[in-house]
Amino acid sequence: MIARRLSGASGWLTTLRQGLVMLLGIGALLVILLPLIYVLWISFTPGELLQPPTGQWSWRWYSLFFASPQWTQGLLNSFWVAGMTVVGSLLAGGGVALAVTRYHFRYAQLISGAVLLPLFVPAVVLAMALLPFVHRIGLWGTKVSIAAGHSLWSMPVAFLLIRSALEDLDPDLEQAAQGLGAGAITIFRRITLPIIAPAMIVGAIMAFIISLNEFVIALFLGTSATETLPKVIWPNLRYTLTPLVAAASSVTMGLTLLGVALVILVFRVGRIRH
Repeated sequence: MIARRLSGASGWLTTLRQGLVMLLGIGALLVILLPLIYVLWISFTPGELLQPPTGQWSWRWYSLFFASPQWTQGLLNSFWVAGMTVVGSLLAGGGVALAVTRYHFRYAQLISGAVLLPLFVPAVVLAMALLPFVHRIGLWGTKVSIAAGHSLWSMPVAFLLIRSALEDLDPDLEQAAQGLGAGAITIFRRITLPIIAPAMIVGAIMAFIISLNEFVIALFLGTSATETLPKVIWPNLRYTLTPLVAAASSVTMGLTLLGVALVILVFRVGRIRH
């Protein structure tokens, strides 16, 4: 009887603890999301001030955003830079991940650590280091230079994801294919690539999101002809506080949330397949 009562009390305490942890997590999430929700709310105001709509909601500032060549060109530049960043981060991060997991050489651990260094370098330091270099090679002010800087920042993410997928891959599959006469390219194309594809897709989406929202590197390496959307937002946020800034921020936020949703979808599909 006593044991049963103790067991019941323990189960009740466990349920209470789980409930408190869940409430704490939901509260923390709301604190994080509240400013984003508030910005989205402001973007629908019909007025001229950064105030939420009290009565009528309006698409006025979104219409102005998509009608303005400056804002739409900034968004288009962001897409171009993000696309090049995806290619650069996947090629560099995936190549290093493949090298350190499939080939045994002396400095593999050192190279793995070096790839992760940009994660611990502030964006302003990275941008200042890249500025004289891109000036020297004649790429300053181009989308390529911004994409290269963004690739340095997103490459560690792609590297970690692809390396994890390669480490989980059963090496017996590749060895069996090799024993049957398949070449290295055929093995990679028919066996390795399909298995690590979800990790590559997630890495590509994460690189796209990082590039889309990055500001400091774009500020140092871009010009008025190549400015990305965050760089267009910055002076308007400092000098002309209108709901147009909230609309532009909401567009960026919507694209980011779409990318996060795609990441979750890829993970769910991967779980179902496994």
